Amino acid sequence: MVGKTKRRKRAKRRRFEVEVRQMTLEDLPEVWRLSEKIFTPSQLQFTYRTWNVNELLSLFQEDPELCLVAEDVSSKRIVGFALGTILKRPFSPWTYGYFVWAGVRRMRRRQGVGKRLYRELERRFREKGARIAIVDVEGTNLAGMRFMEKLGFKQSQTYVWYSKLLD
Repeated sequence: MVGKTKRRKRAKRRRFEVEVRQMTLEDLPEVWRLSEKIFTPSQLQFTYRTWNVNELLSLFQEDPELCLVAEDVSSKRIVGFALGTILKRPFSPWTYGYFVWAGVRRMRRRQGVGKRLYRELERRFREKGARIAIVDVEGTNLAGMRFMEKLGFKQSQTYVWYSKLLD
């Protein structure tokens, strides 16, 4: 038992090379499968209810340059994704980059994958004229909130969501 734990820890510590690139049509099934492992009702209740395959397809069709994947170079396996969109308010000079969805495989978390995905997404936001990046995080997702703060986001407003079961 001890040997297995040491090997697992050693394998985790091994550096891996990741490439952040634009998502392709062929990546969609793997991104969907990864998202189903991340956005679960037990972990992220609200996110689970709002995430669906139509959301993924819509963002991919609307602005494919803002749909990114992180791919393990040696295995060619997708280890993370980030999806964004541009929001432009009519009659306003402000353009927003909205960081909509992100996910990283559990075994690759805390290794810089999410940060690399976001940095590339932010670069693309700037290229498209965004002056502000915005994101929302489920209030129970403490790891997600810490991650956003590490990326330089500041909590700007508290939003309270209510729900009502309709029989």
